[in-house]
Amino acid sequence: MKLLQERRVLIGVVLAYPIIAYELYAFLRPGLYPHERKHLSTYMASFVGLFVFGLIMAYFLIIPITFRILVWFIESAGAVPFINVKDFYNWTLTLLLASGLFYTVPVFVVMLVQFRVLPTRSLSGKRRKITVYAVMLIVLTIITPDPTPITASIILLPFIAIFEAALWVGRRIDKGSAEALSETPEVPATGPVSSKCKFCGGLISARSPFCTLCGKSQV
Repeated sequence: MKLLQERRVLIGVVLAYPIIAYELYAFLRPGLYPHERKHLSTYMASFVGLFVFGLIMAYFLIIPITFRILVWFIESAGAVPFINVKDFYNWTLTLLLASGLFYTVPVFVVMLVQFRVLPTRSLSGKRRKITVYAVMLIVLTIITPDPTPITASIILLPFIAIFEAALWVGRRIDKGSAEALSETPEVPATGPVSSKCKFCGGLISARSPFCTLCGKSQV
C-alpha cells in the first residue's frame, strides 16, 4: 500500500511539474528586477521544456528499447523473460525522472555562468569534455537497467548536443559581460568615490547604492 502511494506521488509530480514550475515563477517574480524577471522566465521555460523533452525521450524511445534489450538478454541466457510488476514500475519511473532531470543540467550550467560562479573556460577543451562525457556514459550504464551501453548512449547523445549549445550560450554571456565591463565609464578622480559591484564588478557611485550595470542594490 505504501509503495503504491509513493508511485502515485511520483506520477503526480511528473504530470504536475509544469504547473509547479509556473507557481514557483509566479511566487518569485514580484521580488525581482525587470532584467532578472526576463532571465528567470527564460530559465524556467528552458527547464520545463528540457524536462518534458526528457520525459518524451524516455517514454517513446529509452524505455521501449531498454526493455527490448532486457528481454533479448534474458532469452539469450536461456531463461524465461519474466519481469516483476514492481520492478517494471520502479524502472519506468526511475527512467522517466532520471531522463527528465538529466536533460535540465545545461540550464543550471548557463545559470552558474550567468551569475559568474562557473567560468566557461573550466568546461572548455576537447580532452576535458571527452573525459566528462566518458564518465557520464559509464555512470548512465551503471544506473540504467540495461546491461549494455546502448540505453546510456541513447540518453547521452542528445544531451551532448544540448550541453554544447549551453556552452555556446555561456561563452556569449561571458563575452557580453566582458564587453560591458570594458565599456563601463570610469568616475573621474575629482568626482565622488566609487566602488565595484559585488555581483557583476561594475562601478558603484557613492551617490547611489545601485549598480549602473546590473541594477542590483549593494545594501
